[in-house]
Amino acid sequence: MFSKKSPTSNLSFIANDCELSGNIKVNGDVLIAGKVDGEIRASGNITVEATGVVTGGVVCVEATVSGLMTGHINCEKLTITNTGTFDGEVYSKRMEILDNGQFLGYRKAYDKQSKALENNEKLVSTVETDKENPQLTAAVSA
Repeated sequence: MFSKKSPTSNLSFIANDCELSGNIKVNGDVLIAGKVDGEIRASGNITVEATGVVTGGVVCVEATVSGLMTGHINCEKLTITNTGTFDGEVYSKRMEILDNGQFLGYRKAYDKQSKALENNEKLVSTVETDKENPQLTAAVSA
C-alpha cells in the first residue's frame, strides 16, 4: 500500500540576502544565490545562481556558474552559463562555456595532483628549474 520513498540528496541553499565567510563542508548539493567568501567542499554539485558570488576555493563533483566565481575549483565538470563569469584556476575533466559566458584564468587537467585538494592536502607547486630561463622559473613559482 505505501511504498518506500527513495532517499533524496541533501540540498543546502544560500539565499540572495545571505553572506557567508569561512570554510563550508556540505554532504550533498549546494545552491548559492548569495555571497560566499571561503572554501566550499561538497560531496555533490554546486550551482552559483546569477545573483551568487563565490570567492575562494571549491571542491565538488560538478559546478554550474551563472553568477561570479573567483578563485580555484576542483571538479569533474565546470559549466559557465551565458551570464556566468569564472576568474581563476580550474582543475577539471570537462569544461563547458556557453555563449557570452566568461572564463578568465587557466585550466589544468584533473589529475592525481588536483585530487589532493579533495583529501584536504595542500597543493604544492612542482615547478622544476628552467635552466635556459631562470627568471621565468622565479616568476612562475612566486
